Amino acid sequence: MLEYYFLLALAISGLMILFKNRTFNQVACTLFALLQIGVVVFAYLHAKETDALYFKYDMLGILLTAVLSILTPITFYHSYLYLQRYSPEIGRQSIYWAALVILITAMTGAYFAENVALLWVCIEVTTLCVTVLVFHDRSKTSLEASWKYLFISSVGVAIAFMGILFLTAVSVESGPKSLNFTDLIANAHTMNATWIKIAFILVLTGFSIKLSIFPLFAAAIDAKTVAPSPANALLSSALVSVGFVGIFRFYAIIAHTDADLWARNVLMITGLISIFLAAVQLFRVKRFTRMYALSTMEHAGIICLALFAGGIGYYAAVLHVVLHSFVKAGLFYQLGQSNYIYKSIWIKDSGAYFKINPLGALVVMLGFFSIVAIPPSGLFVTEFLIFKTLFLQKHYLISIVALILLTAILFQIARFLFHLLFEKNPEQLHDTDFNINKAENIAPFLLFVLAAYLGYSPPGFFVNMINSAIAIIQ
Repeated sequence: MLEYYFLLALAISGLMILFKNRTFNQVACTLFALLQIGVVVFAYLHAKETDALYFKYDMLGILLTAVLSILTPITFYHSYLYLQRYSPEIGRQSIYWAALVILITAMTGAYFAENVALLWVCIEVTTLCVTVLVFHDRSKTSLEASWKYLFISSVGVAIAFMGILFLTAVSVESGPKSLNFTDLIANAHTMNATWIKIAFILVLTGFSIKLSIFPLFAAAIDAKTVAPSPANALLSSALVSVGFVGIFRFYAIIAHTDADLWARNVLMITGLISIFLAAVQLFRVKRFTRMYALSTMEHAGIICLALFAGGIGYYAAVLHVVLHSFVKAGLFYQLGQSNYIYKSIWIKDSGAYFKINPLGALVVMLGFFSIVAIPPSGLFVTEFLIFKTLFLQKHYLISIVALILLTAILFQIARFLFHLLFEKNPEQLHDTDFNINKAENIAPFLLFVLAAYLGYSPPGFFVNMINSAIAIIQ
């Protein structure tokens, strides 16, 4: 199935660049969105099967692809609005659409990749697509951010490839010749602990740029600061999930060895450093896009702490990835509207949003509660489970330090968003400068509500999918 999906995606993106026609682009995007939904349905009906291209339809991949399939048509809609406002040139629009389609395709491939090398290839493709999207407006700032992302991400993927080489060496030495994750997990207990530790460190370092965690987070933060808001919705949600999948699958291997506790401690240190750096940098933030990018880094750090906690923390980690994807995407969709109204992403240029756009302001307020994990946020449930597990395991110091840092982050995000909502009307803003599209608020609102629903009252099949996804490490 996926081979046809890849061929159709490549054909759609290629025809977009070839024809350079707005109507064709809209029709092609609609067909691709339907194709994306079809992949999820097919994968769910063929759960746990492996196809000829070494893609396996496991529950983690199905779950994250389902999230991506929900975000895909919404991203297309908001991208259409963005391009109409800022990029009337059809050639540039076609490149944007083609890069977005290939990015979604590559992320889908990464979710389902059963083979280590195949996962690496899919992640490298996402790097190229993100670079094109970040450079969309052709400004000096976007040029710098795109080249920085391309270079550091390529270095990171190369480091991860070194980890794969170490894993290959230790797996061949221990017996199995296959680099499929299922085989590697089954034979993990026979592998040399020292070599697999080295492999895990290299993979964690390399894929950290995708998950937006320490140490290679800087390029990802800069890229998300200047990328178009609709593309940012995927970069800060679905692409983060790609980084999570890459690290999670390698952790699943080491979790079946004597190095499990060591790996969890590495994740704990990485998570705390990431949260700390996000908290510190938020005190210097001047743009909303950068604030949300650092918020993503914070939540990625929380996910690392969840994996460190183990037990129910594994469940909370996957649930947190899903809920964060919906919430962060919703915030970026709404940010696209506020950026259009103020004609700026700078915090100092915003204010009086409740007066200018009351409906949009209510959505921002709900988004604020959602992203900082204050009820009715679904993320409150995941963070409660994570810290409950940490306290039950008597990790008091780690929990207290993390909570202090999260409190500082909450304060900063509240300060910036309350400036947007309640500060006086910017002097340069006039009522004739914008035309508010109320329909833009629908998708973010529904995503925040969906995240709350899945957090507080998840359906049985959803819980079973998460439990099946984490079964390989329990």
